[in-house]
Order: sequence, then structure tokens, then C-alpha cells
Amino acid sequence: MRTKFAAVFGVIMSIALLPTAAAHKYFFGLTEVSHNARTEHLEVVHQYTLHDVQRALKLNYGDDFQIDDSGAEEKIKAWLENHFELFDSKGNRLKLNWVGFEADFQNIWLYQEYAADTAEFCDWRVSNTMLMDVFSAQVNTINFVTPAATHGVTLTKGRSLKSVSCN
Repeated sequence: MRTKFAAVFGVIMSIALLPTAAAHKYFFGLTEVSHNARTEHLEVVHQYTLHDVQRALKLNYGDDFQIDDSGAEEKIKAWLENHFELFDSKGNRLKLNWVGFEADFQNIWLYQEYAADTAEFCDWRVSNTMLMDVFSAQVNTINFVTPAATHGVTLTKGRSLKSVSCN
């Protein structure tokens, strides 16, 4: 009986400790840049793991940062603007407009837009250092979606600025 109790107790404790023991070892973000012909805007959608973003924001703004605080959106916006830049084929930095964010228990989505009449991204450059100051293994992938193809760019801490190649 005692052995059976010990085995059941061991299984329960293993399950209870699983979330802390199974902290993920992969740090990645995904951004999609596309053109909405109806609104004539570029739409930029970033997706990251919520607790990774919360950790970065706590390091930037202090331990009192909470995603549901009244001032959280302004802090998230400023943080994003400091870590993500988009340049057109002439080298002009685009001033992306903040749209907002949403989060569930696991992920956070950040939304930006820019008034533009083109869906052509060849020779554009992108810089994305989001979470790289917190996680050295962070990988950020940016997909530029056009009606003809999707062009992907992968950025890492050592290589956080790249051009979009359409070849």
C-alpha cells in the first residue's frame, strides 16, 4: 500500500512541477507584413510568447509591470518601436502606426500599420531585435506576403538587420 501511495504521489508531484521543469528552450517570434488592397495599408502583425514579452517588459520597466495595467499599452508600443524597424527600397524608415495588441494565456499579438499603395517588398530592409536583449537564442522571422509569393527573413542576435530578397 505504501509503495502504491509513493508511486501515485510521485506522479502527482511530477505533473505539478512539469510547468517549471519544462520551461521552453526555444525563443522565437513571427512577424507578418502584408498589404491590404482594400484599405491601402501595410499591416504588420507580430506574434510572441506572452511570458517572454512580459519578462522583457519587466526588465525594461521594473517588476511592477503587468500586461493588464492601464499604462501597459503605451509601454508595449514604445518597446516595439525601439526594437522593430522597416525600411523601404529607397532606405526610408517607415513610421509605423500603432494599432493595438491582444493576448491570451500563451501568446501576444502586436499590430501596426502604414499607409502604402504597394505590395512590393523587394530590397526592403527590416531590423527586429525584439527579445534579443533578454534571450540570446531569440530568433525572429519576418514574412513579407505578396499575392505572388512570401519572402521570409530570419534574424538573430548577431544578424538583426537584413534585406528582403525576391530572387
